[in-house]
Amino acid sequence: MASRDPHSIENEPHFRGGPAKPDPSERVAGRLKTNLETETRDGHSVFEEPAMFADSSPTLIEQDWSCEQCGYNLRGLMFGSPCPECGAIPLYRPAPRGARGYSAWLEKKLAADGSARGWMIATLAILLGGPFAVIAALMGAEPGTVANSSMLILAIVFGPAVEETMKIGVAAMIIETRPYLFRSESQIQTATIGAAGLFAAIENVLYLTIYFPNPPVFLILWRWTVCVALHIGCTTVATRGLLAVWRRSITELRRPQLGLGLPALTTAIVLHGSYNAAAYFIFEALGLP
Repeated sequence: MASRDPHSIENEPHFRGGPAKPDPSERVAGRLKTNLETETRDGHSVFEEPAMFADSSPTLIEQDWSCEQCGYNLRGLMFGSPCPECGAIPLYRPAPRGARGYSAWLEKKLAADGSARGWMIATLAILLGGPFAVIAALMGAEPGTVANSSMLILAIVFGPAVEETMKIGVAAMIIETRPYLFRSESQIQTATIGAAGLFAAIENVLYLTIYFPNPPVFLILWRWTVCVALHIGCTTVATRGLLAVWRRSITELRRPQLGLGLPALTTAIVLHGSYNAAAYFIFEALGLP
């Protein structure tokens, strides 16, 4: 017999005389879960794993298909043949016609009209990327961390690596998981460069109000000109890698590989670190803050 106390153990379903009454929220959650699985099933299948195709016979590569090692276009070659440029044996090939998998999923997503949504995503990436980069930089500079053990190491190594990675981090995450949300390279550039500009603005406010409460005019001008140009310039370099990742994914209908963008990101980090090193020693020599 059920208790009048709503919190009594006697109100548990297995103590009731009749069948348990289902929770409406569970039905809603189940429906949402089913929709999500249907939406992403083909896009996250294992069909593109090495040697997972049903037909493993040699096939001609009839579309643009880049070598995983050097980027050489393997179109017109037989799958399994060494790359003429670097000699690497390709592990992945285009999906067979009509096969369910990532390429079919991406092609379906690209067929939908999403140009306006792409600009909304770019704006969201700006609003998230800038603050995220600031938070990451502040966390790396906390007392007691390895990065904060030396101001020089923080300025030359850890700071540039964290900042350059996080400024493009939101856009990179979108490209890796949902590349179809961006419909043009200009949207990606807007997302990353805008995030860099927002990061530079927030960083300048922190520097000129908290770290240096009464900064000289020279420092104010330096921060709002040279430092802003530095952040935007380095992010522009790092974005070239993201564009290469996105471009190959869209044109070849294959999974994005963020590793293709590492050379550009590394270049941006080195440029940023080199500037910080030069500025550090020059300011120290001149006795400037």
